[in-house]
Amino acid sequence: MTIGFWIAAALLMLTAIVMVMWPFLRGRTGPGVEARGLNLTIYRQRMAELDQELASGLMNREQYEAARLELEDNLITDVEDDSETSSPPRAASPHRQGGLVLLATAILVPILALLIHFQLDHGGPDPRQTIAMGQAPSAGGGSEQGASQHDLEEVERMIGQLRARLEQEPDDAEGWVVLARTYRFLERFGDAAQAYERAHDLIGDDPTLNVDYAETLVVAQDGRVSTRAAGLLDTALEQQPDNQNALWLAAIGAFQAGDLSRSQEHLQHLETLVDPDTGSARAVEDALREVNAAMQQEQADSARTPTAPQGDAKVLEVTIELDDALAERLSGDEHVMVFARPVDGPRMPLAVVRTEARFPLQVTLEDGGGMGMAAQNAMSEYQWIEVVARVSEGGMAEARSGDLEGISDPVDPSDPEGRVNLRIDRVLP
Repeated sequence: MTIGFWIAAALLMLTAIVMVMWPFLRGRTGPGVEARGLNLTIYRQRMAELDQELASGLMNREQYEAARLELEDNLITDVEDDSETSSPPRAASPHRQGGLVLLATAILVPILALLIHFQLDHGGPDPRQTIAMGQAPSAGGGSEQGASQHDLEEVERMIGQLRARLEQEPDDAEGWVVLARTYRFLERFGDAAQAYERAHDLIGDDPTLNVDYAETLVVAQDGRVSTRAAGLLDTALEQQPDNQNALWLAAIGAFQAGDLSRSQEHLQHLETLVDPDTGSARAVEDALREVNAAMQQEQADSARTPTAPQGDAKVLEVTIELDDALAERLSGDEHVMVFARPVDGPRMPLAVVRTEARFPLQVTLEDGGGMGMAAQNAMSEYQWIEVVARVSEGGMAEARSGDLEGISDPVDPSDPEGRVNLRIDRVLP
């Protein structure tokens, strides 16, 4: 079991969430017969989708029954509401027309997007979903009909209408949320993240919004929980400590950051909240086993790591500055990885420190210190070393295009002063 399983299960949770998004839209239809007709049409379309998704393996029986009951409850509630509030038809005001654009986008775009996504997928269900559910991908899972160009054009038309309305009413927080969720249905996660950011600026730290925004960032960044996403999740958990999606993603983020005890804490809390004998409960149990195994391995490695004699340990005090011309490239989510390596010979790090990118900053590099560096592979064993500072959103030692980097002049480890100054002054191609 690897962290890949966690990410696959997280993606499965996202799929389950979007399948029951109808409650968010409940009660937004217009009065009278037209509203009831729209409700029935949407109900039939969604039931057809659920039947198709169950047959193809995109959801299991438990998820199907939960979604079906939710859909039926919503239909009954909406029909009753329409009967109570029906009134003679009247001319639509500009404000009501804008609401209809929002309603149409929120309801019809996700339905069309799901149909198009299923119709284009002739090879069967998404392997990430079937693996996470413990199923084998089924053959021939594609739709009998291909996606029509008309459906694609209709989706884009609705998005265009909503964006046009938001240009005129940029403070419409609900409109930005609907746009973000629409982009998520279309798997345009980068666009969805931007829309969520606009909504967050207007609404603030709402727990549901924060978790949705964080989930979108995680998917957009290939399963990595960024500093921004982690902050959104922490804030959501302060307000809703039992938010299961927030706990799950926060546990993944802590695991990725190497904070195993915090990951374990989130998962143990989540284990008390999920229903036993369900797929979610089994996923949490598997994740806990993985975290516990990693903690045991970490303790074993620490016990085996030899400690260098105190008098022989080398310590470098490193001062790092960022060139003014590169300051505008920082968004606030980046980390800086500072490490020493030999000038000649193997280029493996001898000492490493990872910290937030707040400049100017000072860090301490020492033999046998930082991120599992072994004492026998020490700075003091080499005649010349150099110190590298690399800024990236993930704070990884591996260089990537767009990272900011600075390298010191060669340093003599035997120098008793042990001070190094370097400037981050270039962008990696």
